[in-house]
Amino acid sequence: MIDDTDFTGRRVLVVGGSSGIGNGIAHGFRARGAHVHAWGTRAQAADYDPAEGSDLAGLGYTCVDVGDPDAIAAAPAPFADALDVLVQCQGTVVYKRGEFARPGWDTVMAVNLDSVMHCAMRFRDSLAASRGSIIVVSSISGLKANIGNPAMPRQRPARSA
Repeated sequence: MIDDTDFTGRRVLVVGGSSGIGNGIAHGFRARGAHVHAWGTRAQAADYDPAEGSDLAGLGYTCVDVGDPDAIAAAPAPFADALDVLVQCQGTVVYKRGEFARPGWDTVMAVNLDSVMHCAMRFRDSLAASRGSIIVVSSISGLKANIGNPAMPRQRPARSA
């Protein structure tokens, strides 16, 4: 019987793996034997605070602005030969109605939408070499927006007759 939770020796990159849900996913793979690398937004791993939900112990780390396609293309590959799993858990929001202005809108679209394709294309060959997988994680805000954040789709509740 195959143990589909054993990732011993597998190479996993978690984009957005420096904190929150992405960090939990990174440690889940690590606990199952994977070599895990996280991409985040702070200059170095030491800039993250464990009290804020970041634990980079045992993970590789690279600062990459995924809102910039050139930064994605230029980032060093975390594993030289191949990549087994690419987890895309990146996301951003601009609060205080900042998404109503073009810079805020553009930032959210670049990170939450465009970067998913740019990261997938960046690692396409590495994933193909290992017959790897892509996992895309999204917030519920991808289906139902928060008030004041127009860059997220919004669904209106159904009205009863």
